Amino acid sequence: MLSEYFESANSFTYNGINSLDMGLFITGQSAADSAAEPEIETVEVPAKGILIQDNRIDTLDNQRFKDYEQKYTCCVDATQGRSLEELAHSIYMWLYAPGIEYSRLYDTYNTERYRLAYINSNASVSELAKRLLGEIEITFMCKAYERRLNGDKTITLTKAATIYNTEGFTATPYIKITGNGGITLYINNRAHTFKDVNEYIEIDGEIMNAYKGDLLQNSKMVTTLFPKLAAGANNISWAGNVTKVEIIPRWCRL
Repeated sequence: MLSEYFESANSFTYNGINSLDMGLFITGQSAADSAAEPEIETVEVPAKGILIQDNRIDTLDNQRFKDYEQKYTCCVDATQGRSLEELAHSIYMWLYAPGIEYSRLYDTYNTERYRLAYINSNASVSELAKRLLGEIEITFMCKAYERRLNGDKTITLTKAATIYNTEGFTATPYIKITGNGGITLYINNRAHTFKDVNEYIEIDGEIMNAYKGDLLQNSKMVTTLFPKLAAGANNISWAGNVTKVEIIPRWCRL
């Protein structure tokens, strides 16, 4: 009976591994904690009171939001024939061995989006084994903005075009421009200019770097702002010797 339920149970995927493959299925999640709070900075000014400071870099940036906790309550599939100690070792290696860093977190509650998260549950192997006797709570710290799966697909442009951001929040894309020499990329009313491009240049506003493979190319950026994709229509064109522009938009929302 449990095995049949297990096959259709809710689950999450972290570090490329699904929880069902580790003998865990979700019995509940904490919706109360899954809300990001804005980062608000205030300053007290004499005779004016408390003023709220805008902590965005420029007008296209989204409001900053804090990481938030996502908790999953899980149970073990007791029909798999593994000892609790063996299962605890496997779970520990899965969750903790890669180190504390952001990885993609998917779950079956929202199949169109994923989050960037890291494990936030402190436990030893022996503690995990004890918790597996009943329900175990696994906690992740998630970046505020969820990402849409289709936002990871590459959009290839060989001529001027308009792409649409339907998520309502500014996206920070990865862009690869194939071309040579001086190039200007236009996104709506913003011009992003590059010099001495050789074959191609890659621009990633999320890590705030321009590069070509393993070589940094920040010195070839004439403008200092990285490309953004605003909510709604984004008219994209370019000037210079350009063969194509490839965009991974990274559509996101709260």
